[in-house]
Amino acid sequence: MAFKLLRFRRRRTVTVDAGLFTDTESVHEAFRKALGREDYVGSNLDALHDILTTTFSSTTLRVVNFAAAERTLGEYAASLRRVLTDSAEQNSCLRVEITD
Repeated sequence: MAFKLLRFRRRRTVTVDAGLFTDTESVHEAFRKALGREDYVGSNLDALHDILTTTFSSTTLRVVNFAAAERTLGEYAASLRRVLTDSAEQNSCLRVEITD
């Protein structure tokens, strides 16, 4: 009888404090460091989306103090929220939790 051995890895949790965002560059630097992805090049939302949708280890991404980012970054924060939620919808290994 053939069978497949499944190995379940523990879900990794990464927290990013959006209250520390001062500009768009600081947003991407925070995600780059938190995710530990050296291949995250380009400080834009398309690059972030690419990294999040190609993360294949079980990851929970917690973004805390998002209301502060909305006050600081305005419309860019709204776009960031969309990228985070869209990425989680497209990648079953990724769970995104955003708190204000």
